[in-house]
Amino acid sequence: MDPITIEVIRSALAYSAEEAGIALRNSAYSPNIKERMDHSCALFDPM
Repeated sequence: MDPITIEVIRSALAYSAEEAGIALRNSAYSPNIKERMDHSCALFDPM
């Protein structure tokens, strides 16, 4: 793959994880997540 395609895929995956974190923060009941923003989100390869 060429460097441009790799960067587009990398950016899309990073944005997906960021959006998952925003969704988690917006739907959380725990003050640790909602107020302190003490959470993380990641995407994993099933291999």
